[in-house]
Amino acid sequence: MNSKEMFCALVTEHRQSLFFTAKSILKNDADAEDAVCNAVMKAFENFSQLKEAGFFKSWITRIVINEAYNICRKNKNIQSMEEILTEPSYTDHHDEMWEIVNSLDEEYRTVIILFYYNDIPIKEIADHLRIAPGTVKSRLNRGRQKLRELIE
Repeated sequence: MNSKEMFCALVTEHRQSLFFTAKSILKNDADAEDAVCNAVMKAFENFSQLKEAGFFKSWITRIVINEAYNICRKNKNIQSMEEILTEPSYTDHHDEMWEIVNSLDEEYRTVIILFYYNDIPIKEIADHLRIAPGTVKSRLNRGRQKLRELIE
């Protein structure tokens, strides 16, 4: 398999988790798609620099997070995050939970989605978000508490 085919296979494998990661930050399907597309283009341009395919998911997730925050900064002047209404872009039995998770503040929502939806370990989340692992743990704990309150 050549590098183009490998890249396409890896992107296809992780596309849903990349989208959910971007949407957890942006709360908007169109912006999340833009963030993922921009990240895929940047990743493709630099794919030869990736030393091991096993690190692809964490590598491209970091790029998606950066792109999502870039779009967030650009959109701040246009429209506040709270004004954006979203609905899940997928349909299954988790729709209601997805809506509840999306109602959390960004700091909690992002770590919850990265940890529970994308199965990214705490250390990697800390690296991706450039925060301490203890901060990730406390945000997960507070996010779970807020979810419990919202569900009850």
